[in-house]
Amino acid sequence: MTNLTALCPKGEEIWVTYYKKNELLFFLTGPAGMSSTLAAQSGKFTLYGVSTGARGAQKAKKLGQGGNPTELEAKYSVAEKMRG
Repeated sequence: MTNLTALCPKGEEIWVTYYKKNELLFFLTGPAGMSSTLAAQSGKFTLYGVSTGARGAQKAKKLGQGGNPTELEAKYSVAEKMRG
């Protein structure tokens, strides 16, 4: 089971998770306590990719930041990677 709290950087909160079957592939964050409108205006949405190490530990890698989650999803081919 994925410990999302451990993967999420301090000061951010997870807004969306992206899974393929039961495997977490990506998550999207915004500043903690900020509305989606303010996050978009400030360009503060961040997309992270998740990888699993040899011992099963998961690590998050910052892929990109922007004001539009849909653009981040397209830039990093999230939908294609979730399909297969």
